[in-house]
Order: sequence, then C-alpha cells, then structure tokens
Amino acid sequence: YAGHLARAAMAVVIATPNPAQRWTIPFDAGQAAAYMQLAAWELGIGSCLVAVYETEKIRALLGIPDDLHPDAALSFGYPDDPADLTRAPRAAGRREAADVIHWERW
Repeated sequence: YAGHLARAAMAVVIATPNPAQRWTIPFDAGQAAAYMQLAAWELGIGSCLVAVYETEKIRALLGIPDDLHPDAALSFGYPDDPADLTRAPRAAGRREAADVIHWERW
C-alpha cells in the first residue's frame, strides 16, 4: 500500500511516543498532519495522508528508534494539473447529514 510515498517529491513520517502512554498522542499526530496538509495546499502542493500498518518495516527502512511509533505518513508533491487543488471533491456514497447528525438527543 501507499506506493505513492516512494514516488513523492517529499514524504514525512509522523513518529510519536507510544500512543498507549497518553490518549492525546494520536490526536496530536492527526492535528500535525492536518496542519502540514493545509500549509502545503496554500503553497499549491498536493498531499496524501496514509496510516502506517507495518510499523516494524517502516521503522527498519527509516531507522526510527524503538521508543517511537510511526503513526502516519504524508506524501507531498505538485499536481500535474494545478486546477486539481481547487476542484471540489466528488461526493460519492455520502450519507445525508440528517442521517448522521443528532440534535440534543440520539
């Protein structure tokens, strides 16, 4: 999976202390990823976030110390068509908001 990482102009792996140590660690990692993606988009750079499932393989490949957990990876690059960054995403298979939003009671 995530073959695009090998071909990316730049890739970032988010490595954190063991997520079991503190419940906020995965949240913080996600926030860091989101802000990197927003900053890249402002510069006209596309990005893609992927979860890391094979932690030992990526740890060995990149020399990540045993006390850090590779949570996610991001690929960054310029799109072939810069208009791709401004096109609205296609809504496919989305449920209606009324089906997933509840007001004051379930």
